[in-house]
Amino acid sequence: MRNPYSPLETAAWLRALFGHIRMGWLPRERLLAQQHERFGRLVAHAARHSPYYREVIRRERIDSQHCCPEHFPVLTKRTLIDRFDDVVTDRQITRRRLEEFLTRSNDPRDLLDGRYHVVHTSGTSGAVAFFVYSHHEWIIGASQIARALPPRLRQRTAFLGATRGHFTAVSLMLAGNHGANRLFHNVRTFDVSQPLRHIIEGLNRFQPHRLAGYGSVIHMLAEAQQRGTLHIHPRHVGNGGEMLPGQSKQYIESVFGVKMHNVYASSEHLYMGMNLDGDDGLYLLEDDLVYELHDDHVCVTNLFNRTLPLIRYRMDDVLVPDEVVSLATRRRRQWPYRRVRNIVGRRENALTLTNRRGEDDFIHGNIIVEFYVPGLAAWQAVSLDKTSFLFRVRYQTGLTAEQKQRAEQVIYHRWHALLAEKHLDNVHFRVEEVPTLGPDPRTGKFRLVVPADETEKRRVA
Repeated sequence: MRNPYSPLETAAWLRALFGHIRMGWLPRERLLAQQHERFGRLVAHAARHSPYYREVIRRERIDSQHCCPEHFPVLTKRTLIDRFDDVVTDRQITRRRLEEFLTRSNDPRDLLDGRYHVVHTSGTSGAVAFFVYSHHEWIIGASQIARALPPRLRQRTAFLGATRGHFTAVSLMLAGNHGANRLFHNVRTFDVSQPLRHIIEGLNRFQPHRLAGYGSVIHMLAEAQQRGTLHIHPRHVGNGGEMLPGQSKQYIESVFGVKMHNVYASSEHLYMGMNLDGDDGLYLLEDDLVYELHDDHVCVTNLFNRTLPLIRYRMDDVLVPDEVVSLATRRRRQWPYRRVRNIVGRRENALTLTNRRGEDDFIHGNIIVEFYVPGLAAWQAVSLDKTSFLFRVRYQTGLTAEQKQRAEQVIYHRWHALLAEKHLDNVHFRVEEVPTLGPDPRTGKFRLVVPADETEKRRVA
């Protein structure tokens, strides 16, 4: 069911926007005090409505009226998946219902019960997790983008990414077409499952003022612009969803003649950080999120999502603090938010393939990240050569042989559709069930796209 956007929605967006603006002007001491107050209200709500947090508070002997995030144990993705029905505070929401909803709907504009935004991700852990927000909570998180994109009437925005499903990036971007937001935005999505030349043709017709999406795809568009097949003149270019090497960023900026804006977002917390006020640094949006930075991970407490409270939720991103502030920022004012120099993680390789005409194209890593099929617990694409790959899968525990067979049929159907749309129907692939899918032994990270070693190539051949 689509959300019946009420006349009150405009007021909700304005309240959220002015709330973010107000927090951005506070001294850091006041910001931290506001965080503490909001955390107390979050804990009180979770204690009343979440069996998981009631159990944690009792077991850890936490004083719910005088506590801080560090008093709680770290919440891992695995624990959230296993205990989802106990973590969520609305007893009508269950993991099973979310799976059924996502099986029925692949339109990111659809809401569960007409009230809840649902997104899912596998990320770099290889396990599927669901995240749910009330519409009010979604507005609070989505409205953060106005910090980076001051409103201007009817700006044409082109978004390039995974668009046919309940994915975070496209869901956030499409908020620009809701209600009164349409006065300022005209968002058109371009799915990266399309052939690259079709994307280029569509952009030439649309002539966007703003170009946003996966940095690696924007890099390809910059190459097309330089070749003369793409002819657009965006005033703003934004990267999100993956890391972008410095040389690639510089190349894109030189081709389009504009500074590239970086956004740090996730399914777990929506917008988490971005460039602010023309500064090159990435600022953490600490009015809504509490960060604990560690050498090999970060723990984040979400202060605005009461439907699915995430207290000290562990993410494998590594955020490196940066105390250097640009001269331009010093001339304006200091933001109360911490600035980070680097984000390590959240990048997947593309599966590069060759079509029948001998042209190279790709299946973007984020398409594989979001390859959701009911019954799948984890998956991985193994590149054999430019016209073949292996799709390893691990099914959820307890599935019968018949359920696995049905899931495999869906997998084959989905892959055939993806390849056909890209004009890669000459590519061959095989689905292979494996008992385990582990992390890369060198990096400790789970990779969704990997090259095959020689032994595996011979075995498959």
